[in-house]
Amino acid sequence: MKTLLLLLLTISVSACISTPEVKNREVAPTQSYQFEGDDAPTKITGLLEKYGNDWAYHGAFLTVQIGNEKVIVRRPVDSYNFSGVIGGGTYKDKKVNASCIGYPVTDRWTDVRCTVFVDNQQTVTLSF
Repeated sequence: MKTLLLLLLTISVSACISTPEVKNREVAPTQSYQFEGDDAPTKITGLLEKYGNDWAYHGAFLTVQIGNEKVIVRRPVDSYNFSGVIGGGTYKDKKVNASCIGYPVTDRWTDVRCTVFVDNQQTVTLSF
């Protein structure tokens, strides 16, 4: 009996700390944004990895890249509705975050739009 309980506890703990299975990876079309003081526009893109089980998505991880820097790296987006504000790193010493909103298309699909802010200044909106 103790062995069975120990086995069940081990399985449940490992399930909680394992990385969820990514079911779908969506790359947003690259956009350009001209930062003040820059000579040329900078490219901004993103990756949204939706995860879940066989019948529904349960959340997503967002990665945002500005120029050659990944500034938000695999941060979780709210489960089920894919909405919320996700903070990340910095770009040229300025704080970067993304405000995401999910738009349900069907009971099994949600389009997501994430507006990227650099130092509280709106830059681009990424569509997934």
